[in-house]
Amino acid sequence: MKDLARRVWLATFAALLFFVIYEIIKTIAFPHISVITSHIITVLVVAVMTFFVSRYALGRYSQALTEIHRQTELTDETNRLLGGVLATMREAVVIIDSRMQVALYNDAAARMFKLPPSGAGRPRTFQKSEELRREDADTQSGPSDSNRTYRLAEVTRDPAINTAFKRVLEEKATVDLRVEMAGREARSFQLNIAPLSTDLAVGVFFDISQLEKLERVRREFFANLSHELRTPLTAIIACSETLIEGAIDDTENRNRFLEILHRHAVRMGALISDISDLSAIESGAINLSLKPLPLNQVVTELIALIESRRLESVVEFRTSISENIIVEADRTRLEQILYNLIDNAVKFNKPGGWVKVSAEEKDGTVEVSIEDTGTGISPSDLPRVFERLYRGDKSRSRKTAGSGLGLAIVKHLVKAHGGEVSVTSEIGHGSRFTFTLPAATNTAEVKSPLPSAASQNTSAV
Repeated sequence: MKDLARRVWLATFAALLFFVIYEIIKTIAFPHISVITSHIITVLVVAVMTFFVSRYALGRYSQALTEIHRQTELTDETNRLLGGVLATMREAVVIIDSRMQVALYNDAAARMFKLPPSGAGRPRTFQKSEELRREDADTQSGPSDSNRTYRLAEVTRDPAINTAFKRVLEEKATVDLRVEMAGREARSFQLNIAPLSTDLAVGVFFDISQLEKLERVRREFFANLSHELRTPLTAIIACSETLIEGAIDDTENRNRFLEILHRHAVRMGALISDISDLSAIESGAINLSLKPLPLNQVVTELIALIESRRLESVVEFRTSISENIIVEADRTRLEQILYNLIDNAVKFNKPGGWVKVSAEEKDGTVEVSIEDTGTGISPSDLPRVFERLYRGDKSRSRKTAGSGLGLAIVKHLVKAHGGEVSVTSEIGHGSRFTFTLPAATNTAEVKSPLPSAASQNTSAV
């Protein structure tokens, strides 16, 4: 608009200059012209000049209005796209002005800082005068959440966040820091703050809680793995050294040492085998051969296998599975899932207890439950029982054999079948593991399953 005014003033000045030159030439060239004729000619010239100046001014004004309209549409479209981008971002975005007030935020920031969702993606105007603020206060009992302004100190009490934004606004340099948000559960964020202009700074909060959790699980896994390997390895080294130092000639004790060597070597082999199996399952390297299988017969055969292996066990087995329940599953992997869960229920049970396997078909899926009367799992350990090598009660776990990978294998095998696995437990009253499998749609191919080779070497926990 300033450029338009300048151009119109220049055109007007040029017209005025032309009129002055015209009057001088007319007076010199036509000294005897009558006053009336002179005035008529002057009026015509002025009219023509006015027409052209007005036409020029209106043309320029029309061009300016068209450009303003185009810029407005472009700005609206840009704001709409920006709002859409901000709304779909999982990261919280906050823009702070030089007064340390929130100028713009997205939906993720609204959820994080308890800001009104109606104001997400809408830029704020903070230039209201005190008179306008008083008028707003008089016309309404209080500013609505979508119209009121928020200082950063009101949004978050974390001094590190406030100090970081202030530093960026003053020094015009980027700042990165890790912050934690307290709530129903602690969450960690990587905060990146950068200057936008002379009086604006943008901060992006990247949620790294899951990454830190995965890193913690990775560290614990390797710590547990080294501990699991150290125990049998120490026994193997000790027994082999004893035999080398002369115990091999001791006919009374050498067989005992060899049995110890064999037992711990088998334990290490089982652990390595389970790690390899779990790695293949997690990477998707296994191929499932899905076929209709009668669940009741598979469970009955596995229970018979477990009873033959655990002759010393005094646990009662109960089943509640209809013979009409047919699942779509890989025979070998289904046996592996059931063996791990049932064998666990036996190992951690108490004398005179029972293990119940039941199944129910619901909406095209079969829900299988393994319930026991064992010691139970503490609430703090329940969310982590499916982690690799995780052991809750260390003293209890050491009394039972196993690699500690069985439940992790179960979880991934169930997911590979398209199902979900969960657990509920109460200390002193046992546990209940539940998983789902797809129900078979074509039962014409169902045959009575024979004991498979996999049943003889199924991995245990």
